[in-house]
Amino acid sequence: TIEEQDATIETTQAKIDELAESAATADAELKDATAIREKEHKDFAAEEAELVETIDMIHRAVGILERELAKGGAAMLQLKNAAGLSQALSALVDVSVMSSADASKLRAFVQSSQRAGEADEDLQPGAPEAAVYEGHAGNIVDTLEDLQEKAEAQLDEVRKTETQNLHNYEMLKQSLEDE
Repeated sequence: TIEEQDATIETTQAKIDELAESAATADAELKDATAIREKEHKDFAAEEAELVETIDMIHRAVGILERELAKGGAAMLQLKNAAGLSQALSALVDVSVMSSADASKLRAFVQSSQRAGEADEDLQPGAPEAAVYEGHAGNIVDTLEDLQEKAEAQLDEVRKTETQNLHNYEMLKQSLEDE
């Protein structure tokens, strides 16, 4: 009858409205999640690029130091008298075996590693206190190699976090699209 068909139409229309609202909510959630994911990826790309550059810079600095150690030039006389990593980097800049920009970036990395270590204490890997670096003044190459290892560990952790964030986003996206 007509009344039964009208009731069926009303019920079906209510279901359609409910599904449309659910789809709109899922679309909004996906849009928000995508915006967050894009920001996470942008932050990851910047951090990864910085760490890759730092690792490369430390690798170059170690190579320069090892070459200078092998030939025993003027830089080595200044390095042997250096009281710490910062003075050693300055000595390398003074004798033009390292650019001041590279030395500044290495100093910044050491300082940020120290701050991270102070903030996290022993909860996460970070650079040791400045006094520890001062104790390595006689062997700057070892100190730089330690810094390189720490930077590589940070890079591995950043990449692992990025992979997990991407996976989480893909799972959320799939669940929202399946609704």
